Amino acid sequence: MIMIRNIYYENTIDLISLHRLSQFLISTVIIIGCWSHIDSRLLALAILFSLLSYQTTILLVSSTQHLNLTSNIMSSIIYILDGVVCGIICVICISNHTLAISICALFLLIYLQTLGLRALCGTTSLLCTVLICSYINFEVYSFKNMCKLTGFCEHSIYLILIAFLIIYSYLKNTYEHQLNSHLDQQFSKNNILKSHIFSFSKYLSPEISKSIIAGHEVKVESCEKQMTIFFSDMTGFCQLSEQLSHEKLTWLINTYLEEMSDIIFKFGGTLDKVIGDSIMVFFGDPHSRGESNDALACVTMALAMNEAMQKLHHQWLNSGIENPPSHRIGINTGSCKVGNFGTETKLDYTVMGTAVNLASHIESTAKSNEIVLSEQTYQLVKDRIKCERKQDESEWLAKSLRLYSVI
Repeated sequence: MIMIRNIYYENTIDLISLHRLSQFLISTVIIIGCWSHIDSRLLALAILFSLLSYQTTILLVSSTQHLNLTSNIMSSIIYILDGVVCGIICVICISNHTLAISICALFLLIYLQTLGLRALCGTTSLLCTVLICSYINFEVYSFKNMCKLTGFCEHSIYLILIAFLIIYSYLKNTYEHQLNSHLDQQFSKNNILKSHIFSFSKYLSPEISKSIIAGHEVKVESCEKQMTIFFSDMTGFCQLSEQLSHEKLTWLINTYLEEMSDIIFKFGGTLDKVIGDSIMVFFGDPHSRGESNDALACVTMALAMNEAMQKLHHQWLNSGIENPPSHRIGINTGSCKVGNFGTETKLDYTVMGTAVNLASHIESTAKSNEIVLSEQTYQLVKDRIKCERKQDESEWLAKSLRLYSVI
């Protein structure tokens, strides 16, 4: 899009140069046509000489620097002077109203079509010049008498205006065609980029993708939050992987992960990582619905996974896989460090802390198709999820665990 803006800017400068060239030619014709009437009229001669000098200066600047003005004030002054010059030309030609109106209309056209809001400077100064000169006592400063154009000169000015309009229309249409062509190229590139972004987003959790696309800054940093952590893996998968062909094993693991990931995204979980048959998910970042609601969403997600696992179990049996695997789930809630960990060139958006390690340990204590909760998670969901105390003799961090199994 920057390329398109630059092209349009350059084309606008070309059209303005054409406009100033027409001013120069018209003022030259006026001087030639009025030469016999301005022998003793120093005022008219000064005006026309100033106009000619101004146009010559503008053309020299335009041809050497392409009016590469960085100052808005200087740019506005140039457009105001443009309008004054156009107004003087119209006033000088006021003896022929059709000619004056034609000049004014065409000069207004170039301002409005190429300068946008900056056209206010040129159009305002043009109209003000015409209005101010209209109130001057023409008995004293009679532009009509001082500047009488011959019929030949008037026809010459008409020809200049017609040629200007034709060339202007041609250039405008050409530039618009180029602009549309570049827009089409940019849209095509954008579609390709969208396709690449979509392919790249498959390697990220949707929650992370949305956060990046929304413009959130990606940098190495972390914060501490209350999170609910989920771990799961398939029981008996290692033995089964030795028995199945690589095609059937790939199909089995892909159907499992695809089904589970759909459920994860449906409940708003952030898929941290997949390691073989193991899945790690967390709730509470980048968006949190509150500690209790995050824990409830996580446990509800686990129940939906168990239902999906039963359907997959039958599907695998029907495909000829004997003793298809089941899975086990462990969930814990606690304070974690969450954010981007790694280097400036390779980041991993994940969670760390004792609560994460505890969730992994709880998952290892679960039986096939069992969902095991920590005491912290149980306290947050006990009013909505039916659970029973799980007897477990293992210790973690020098204290006995109080675990609950979802019924």
